[in-house]
Amino acid sequence: MLSRRSVLAGVALAPFLGHAAHAAAPAAALYDSHIHFFTNDIARYPIDPRGAREPEEVMRARILSHPVMPAPMLALWDALGVSGGVGVQYRGAYKGDNSYLLDVADAFPERIATEIMLEASNPESPRMLADFAAHRRITAVRLTGFDTGDGTLPWLNSPEALAICSLARDLSLPICMTYLPPRPTSTALTAVRDLAGRFPDNIIVLEHLGWLGGADSDNGLLPDHFEMVGLPNILFKWTTLDLDILYNAGIATSAFLRTAVDTFGAERLMWGSDFGNSTRPYRQLVAEAHAACSRLTESEARQVLQETGEHIFRHRAA
Repeated sequence: MLSRRSVLAGVALAPFLGHAAHAAAPAAALYDSHIHFFTNDIARYPIDPRGAREPEEVMRARILSHPVMPAPMLALWDALGVSGGVGVQYRGAYKGDNSYLLDVADAFPERIATEIMLEASNPESPRMLADFAAHRRITAVRLTGFDTGDGTLPWLNSPEALAICSLARDLSLPICMTYLPPRPTSTALTAVRDLAGRFPDNIIVLEHLGWLGGADSDNGLLPDHFEMVGLPNILFKWTTLDLDILYNAGIATSAFLRTAVDTFGAERLMWGSDFGNSTRPYRQLVAEAHAACSRLTESEARQVLQETGEHIFRHRAA
């Protein structure tokens, strides 16, 4: 009979890992602050692909044929110099059921931190957070939801969301935030600033930098991003999704990252692959991250690729 650890480990990731999985690790280490784990054992861990970025049948087929499971990823991390990472609850596969992610974190506590997701509009979410904190390994809390069409995020100011933030502050858990759809709006970024101002003792991690782009941006950042400079409790994940947005807009990823470091400081920026949601080979995502750092100093690159993420997530997980 398979153990939980062997079931969690998985073997079906090879097509997305890249070819030279056993090559020597690069000199510059990384910490992946944003990776999505999911399994094709849908009997034990049921999926709910409704409303995912892909059609339901496509999402289901990808989950079944190319799950992202810990053991293959750990081997690849070792090959590529990735010290560890943050398993981010995958809304597209599981919605708010954190069961698989929590089991992954229990099985591999030395390498994988845990960013659970709670529904900001669910009255039970604050109680669930307290229960998870008491009985499971959690490192951060993810709040995510859609805007109302004009960038407004009413769920971010809901009584439940505020209660979650209060409890997360008491538990020293970062609040990680993604709003959807993936487009930057002044209204949404203002709501994030307001939340950070209301909870100055919370670490607020704005995932995907709150999205990049805009007609008037020559480096991907909007005026509302620059207004976050004076809120040091806001940190930023720069991810593959951001690099894709920049590439499609004709903006050099290295120019963006140079500006972001000059604006916020490297200690407020952390890299995440978005692997599991982004489907290019992991080795390619790592190479793209290194390329984006080409205008940074060695110490700045080390900070944004590894040290910020480790400081915020890995040390708490330990």
